[in-house]
Amino acid sequence: MFLKKNFYRIYIFFLIVVVFLFCSIMNFFIWSIKPLEIKQNDRNEFIVKFGDNTRDIVKAIRNTGIDISEDKFTFVAYLCKFDKNFKAGIYKITAHDSPLSLMRKLVNGDFLRNDQFRVVFIEGWKFTKFREELKKNSFLKKTISNINDNDLMKMIDSDFLYPEGLFYPDTYYIVPGLSDFDILKASYKKNQMILSGLWKNRCKDLPLNTPYEALILASIVEKEASVIEDRRRISGVFINRLKLGMRLQSDPTVIYGMGDLFDAKKGNIDLKNDTPWNTYTRYGLPLTPISSVSISSIMAALHPEDHNYIYFLSIGNGATEFSEDLLSHNAKVYNFLINKGDDFVR
Repeated sequence: MFLKKNFYRIYIFFLIVVVFLFCSIMNFFIWSIKPLEIKQNDRNEFIVKFGDNTRDIVKAIRNTGIDISEDKFTFVAYLCKFDKNFKAGIYKITAHDSPLSLMRKLVNGDFLRNDQFRVVFIEGWKFTKFREELKKNSFLKKTISNINDNDLMKMIDSDFLYPEGLFYPDTYYIVPGLSDFDILKASYKKNQMILSGLWKNRCKDLPLNTPYEALILASIVEKEASVIEDRRRISGVFINRLKLGMRLQSDPTVIYGMGDLFDAKKGNIDLKNDTPWNTYTRYGLPLTPISSVSISSIMAALHPEDHNYIYFLSIGNGATEFSEDLLSHNAKVYNFLINKGDDFVR
């Protein structure tokens, strides 16, 4: 009799607990999908800054005049694993928004976009151009103007102190309070994420030992390829040369190493000017990347076209000629120079 009474009490207790949990879950569920109450005089835009946590975001929402539970929003965001993926931006709350749909906006980065409030980095740019673009943007807080490249890379917690090629070229939208350093850090992280993800699925038997080496090759492909369609084939040429122990002999690497000594108008490229980037005087890859790199060039470096070409020649209008031997290559160079009216110089 005593056991029966205890069992009955335990059963009732667990039943109450289950019912309570069920009601709580339903309460959270109904709350999360119910549209927010927006009054006419509410300011329905709020700002999420880089580094804001979930409670910071809720406070920003409440500052618009909308009454929303901080604890419920924080709990649902944690439960759905949204809390670590909220993106900075200026967001607008509509009459159809529920707490859950608002969280999805924050995760997807569905913020208000204004072409005035953005920074655009272009593939093929040197890092100095990135700095110039940040410096001339009047909407950004300036924090890195007097910081040299090495110290800047230490601030970003990079394993590399030379910045070239380590920042992803893309459009970055600005929110109030954002600094030039915030933009660079976001660009660096995006580059690392893309590179590490693509490196895992690279082709086998590549003469590349690290993701950084892949980035170096990708930067050369970026500068050499006039059209996207040629990138994998050009990458294949450089891969073949690396496997054969040949010099890469890429003009853009020489130009990069010359720095300010190179005059684009005069075209005064000095192939004998030995620098750590001159692939005419040195074997293997240059010391660092020579520019920012697009996804397509990274893909080309990690998935080169399989062929026997070891030479290529740009003949203008985006067209490129490929050869398997020096004799054939020199013939194409000769024809190209003849058609231009120049004397054969090789």
